[in-house]
Amino acid sequence: MSHIIYDRLILENLFLLEQMAHGSLSTVKFLGETLDNSKKFDYLQSEAESAVYGFKGIEEGYWDNLQKFVSDYLIQCATRTRIMQDFSEFSTDDPEYCPDEESCRKYPGLAIILEGNFPLSLRECCNKIIHAKNVELVPLMDKGTDLKYWSGLCVLGGDKSKKHGSYKST
Repeated sequence: MSHIIYDRLILENLFLLEQMAHGSLSTVKFLGETLDNSKKFDYLQSEAESAVYGFKGIEEGYWDNLQKFVSDYLIQCATRTRIMQDFSEFSTDDPEYCPDEESCRKYPGLAIILEGNFPLSLRECCNKIIHAKNVELVPLMDKGTDLKYWSGLCVLGGDKSKKHGSYKST
């Protein structure tokens, strides 16, 4: 018997990721509007900037925590999905049908290959998340507060068979 995977936890983590993406702008606006966002000197951080970006590596800010939570939830979803795939007993009479590749065709904006050459599939997306050597949350700038918030996009980079690749995921 394989590991027992609670598949509802994958949906819960995906829901939380979606809420973090949608709530990022509201959070940054709230911090920018309720905390002092003025600076005496350009080289200093405002109170709002410290809350969003942290303070000189000493104090964590919203952005630091967001990156940790997003990475953790992505890894949890990807590893659970891969385990479920490995132990699934799915079969079909059509030898050309691949539900793994269909999942990426059904949601074309799910992932975009920025660099490299490999077929996109749910399995490959999970592998990219699990083995990423570089993970960047793509920021946007709130014009009202001049503070960065998360766009909901991630850029993952890494190597496959010693070939560098880059991949954007929504």
